[in-house]
Amino acid sequence: MQVKPKTPRGVWALRAVTIAITVIVILVVGTVAYSAYEDYTAVRAELAGGSNQAVGRAVLNGDSEAISINITIPNNGLYTLNVTLSCTYPTSNVVCTPAHVSVPAGGQGVLRFEMNVADLTQFESSAVHSVNGTVAIAMPPFASVSVQTDFGGFVKTGGSG
Repeated sequence: MQVKPKTPRGVWALRAVTIAITVIVILVVGTVAYSAYEDYTAVRAELAGGSNQAVGRAVLNGDSEAISINITIPNNGLYTLNVTLSCTYPTSNVVCTPAHVSVPAGGQGVLRFEMNVADLTQFESSAVHSVNGTVAIAMPPFASVSVQTDFGGFVKTGGSG
């Protein structure tokens, strides 16, 4: 009769550690995915006409314009949600105040974004000027997404130029 050799204790310990790490990784990935899904659906619902709709306002004052947007960001997920909105433009004619909000799990925050166009007459020299921006969303330390976008433009509609 052949005796089966005993497995060393170190091998059993390594197997136990491997199983524990695997379970922890599955739990973390699952909770991050769940939190991201909940945050996405809540923010999408609010921007599509939920109870806390985005409030935008544009004020024209002579040749200048001030634009402000207030967006209520709900966080139905399990982790803190950070949202940043900023813009860039090749001249100093358009100034944006970067907006940032950190929303704790289960809470709400308001993102306040402001953009000022100092001289609208500068846009008469060309057909279209656009404002480029960045939207960054993060669930630290797990995930972060940054998207470059065009916030819109000022279009020359008539007159001599």
